[in-house]
Amino acid sequence: HLPPLGLLAIGGPLIDAGFAVELLDADYDPLPPDEIVRRIVAAAPRIVMVGHAGSSTAHPTIVDLAVRIKAALPATAIVYGGVFPTYHWREILDECPAIDAIVRGEGERTAVLVALATVPGCAYRDGGQARATRQAKPIENLDAYRVGWELIDFNRYSYWGGRKAVVVQFSRGCPYLCNYCGQRGFWRTWRHRDPVLFARELAWLHREHGVEVINFADELPTASREAWQAFLEALIAENVPLTLVGSTRAGDIVRDADILHLYKKAGVVRFLLGIESYDEATLQAIRKDASPREDQEAIRLLRQHGIVAEAQFIVGLE
Repeated sequence: HLPPLGLLAIGGPLIDAGFAVELLDADYDPLPPDEIVRRIVAAAPRIVMVGHAGSSTAHPTIVDLAVRIKAALPATAIVYGGVFPTYHWREILDECPAIDAIVRGEGERTAVLVALATVPGCAYRDGGQARATRQAKPIENLDAYRVGWELIDFNRYSYWGGRKAVVVQFSRGCPYLCNYCGQRGFWRTWRHRDPVLFARELAWLHREHGVEVINFADELPTASREAWQAFLEALIAENVPLTLVGSTRAGDIVRDADILHLYKKAGVVRFLLGIESYDEATLQAIRKDASPREDQEAIRLLRQHGIVAEAQFIVGLE
């Protein structure tokens, strides 16, 4: 079970803005709805911010909880954020009166503004009608906001063989135009953290909290060879025994054939490759900008360097 990075990413800026913040990871135990509501009532918050890890199938649970929370705490504002509500804000506000506002897109800046009662980058209800403010600009400097690591007990979270683990983001977005993917529409542009500062944070997580495994939430952390290589070299210089797992494109692995030894030395043990299909016509139709030959070469190179290649396919694209 891994920490809820999206909620922690919101928590850090809220704490820095002067708010008292408490994280309830209801998925960990897992807590039944009645117990979730009981704990929220006991905390008596002014605002409840809810979210999940992007899956549309989790949305009905959010609706159920929002109705229960609003019934117990009518004066408490309920704010919903994430990928699914970003795309479906109008339907959600029309169908669930218990949800007061929706954060659209990246939440670090918008969540604080919502809490301060100014709302660029959100959707809300006005006279029974669902409305949205102007689209918030993407966050240019990802290092301007911090993850609220102090909100979790690191001993509760593990991955990759039961080792203490966290989820992180080096970058956001993807520069490619695959037409089946919602990530580009959510993040809008590809950006990355400062490679040296990011490596320093990962080293701090190991030294201060005993974190052993780093799971990258990025769609494409390797998009910039220069930035990714700078990160690998900075992490190697930190000399911490971390295990890194994540996702990337096969083309980036082939591009980096001459620096894959740095991947291994930094601690990379697995990359998930979004291969999606081996049918050339399908790859063209979905604008994947990839080929089976490139995929095969990427897997060969990863194996050569002792890195697991996890190949992901999407059934039904044909």
